[in-house]
Amino acid sequence: MTLLRSDAARNHARILDAARRLTGNGEPLALNAVARAAEVGVGTVYRHFATTAELEETLVWDRFDDLAEILDGAGPGQLERVLTAVFTLLAQDPVFEAVTSRPQFALEQTAALQQALVERLTEVLDHTRAAGALKDGVDAPAVLMLMCGLAHSA
Repeated sequence: MTLLRSDAARNHARILDAARRLTGNGEPLALNAVARAAEVGVGTVYRHFATTAELEETLVWDRFDDLAEILDGAGPGQLERVLTAVFTLLAQDPVFEAVTSRPQFALEQTAALQQALVERLTEVLDHTRAAGALKDGVDAPAVLMLMCGLAHSA
């Protein structure tokens, strides 16, 4: 991300804070509503986020970091703990669940975060499989989509 002028950085933070408040209240993210909630012009929101998808993805980047931390500390006997943590994060944050289940991402950084998540989950599944606790053919993308579906249903 390029460095922003101080006023642009403040507006960026205000936009993200407003979007978090709206989603926290169960309101859909519309860029006009975010602008009103952030008390900035709609043009300011569009300068930072060209689409709602970009805003949603930016909002959940920290969730990818949370999952990375969980997966990095997981050993072969911890698949249940990992899946519970993944499900909990997805169920608690509908925007994260929606972003994670997208077939295409609006932002390259989101695609990179998703790829890293899948790679980490693959390592956990491989360790579990090597320990004899998981059958062949269960792969990380399928497990992640299953977790998204369960979270969406919940």
